[in-house]
Amino acid sequence: MQTFAGVDGGGTRTTLVLADAAGAELARVAGPAGIVDPRHPERSAEVIASLVRDALAQAGVSGRPAALCAGLAGVGNEPERLAVEGALAASGMAAAVRIVSDGEIALHGAFGGGAGVLLIAGTGSVAYGLGPDGTRGRCGGWGMMVGDEGSGYAIGRSGLAAALRSVDGREGETQLLPALLEALELDGPTGMPPWAGRASKSDIAALARPVLEVAAAGDPLALRVVEHHARELASHVIALAHRLGPWPGDVPVVFHGGVLRSGLYATLVDRQLAQNAHRYRIQPAQADAVHGALAYARAMVDGEVPARA
Repeated sequence: MQTFAGVDGGGTRTTLVLADAAGAELARVAGPAGIVDPRHPERSAEVIASLVRDALAQAGVSGRPAALCAGLAGVGNEPERLAVEGALAASGMAAAVRIVSDGEIALHGAFGGGAGVLLIAGTGSVAYGLGPDGTRGRCGGWGMMVGDEGSGYAIGRSGLAAALRSVDGREGETQLLPALLEALELDGPTGMPPWAGRASKSDIAALARPVLEVAAAGDPLALRVVEHHARELASHVIALAHRLGPWPGDVPVVFHGGVLRSGLYATLVDRQLAQNAHRYRIQPAQADAVHGALAYARAMVDGEVPARA
């Protein structure tokens, strides 16, 4: 039986689905993070190879997949991508191997290979798009030091800063301060800067939840923070859609990522898009990222592999 493997490898975990030629799932397995470490790119290949073995055993299938496509975080640079692809090909886990970015497979899954813009806002932020003429592009995704506007990290950091400005009297009273002190289990605001200095990006991104909750309760300062980042995030879609146009009608947009699961935040971003001259249509994803990878794997065998972004 001919099989295909699709992989979605992010910063937290890696998911692999083994499917038959008709696209029916035979096995789904998960393992550790698949994000590529530039110092040891071959480790991502080892994670994927182990998951292939587990999936074949779970499905009771002998023989390797005809093709495997893995979308991995951290393969924006060609040397890392080629290193992982070469190591996985050398392992013999699949007859054909392709490594792409995690955003590329998420985009393919979201629109079924059709045109649209995928807006991602989780710990970080980025937008991926496919234009009506097949042109691919991305906007943002420059990391927490010089980018990630509108992300969980950006909202969390801005919430901390706004709360401390309130302590100074540079802002009015706000419920951000008690909400963040409770979330951090701190007795007072003097503990916030030392905590932030030790915190990871994901630690700060986790503070987006209390900031969004306080904003949803009507706190003026929290709401201004959230509205600012909604404008920043919407600008990713607007700029990318402009570059990929012209569009024959409304631009299809899919929201993805934990921060955009907030009803308030999604509404604010949608409102910002509605103020633009072009029309945008928010819609649910057709499929998840791992099924986008499976579609790529089948296309590899059919000789219809999409051009690289």
